[in-house]
Amino acid sequence: MIVCSCNVLSEKQLREAAKEMRADPNGKVPTPGAVFRHLGCRPRCGGCFPSVIDIIHEKASEETRETEPESVPLKRAANR
Repeated sequence: MIVCSCNVLSEKQLREAAKEMRADPNGKVPTPGAVFRHLGCRPRCGGCFPSVIDIIHEKASEETRETEPESVPLKRAANR
């Protein structure tokens, strides 16, 4: 699905760019402007920014959930 009609950027392209940026240890934080620059373009009207922000954060939260260790219940010390 096309998210940015000014630059004809798809949801898949935006997700992949944000993923690449997060994977780079020296990379920048994937903001909408940074993602656009990563793709070799620049934002124009900005009407897609709310969707781009949702896409960036949605993917980041999915990756965080996949890499988080499962919580382990803590053992409580017996009262003496």
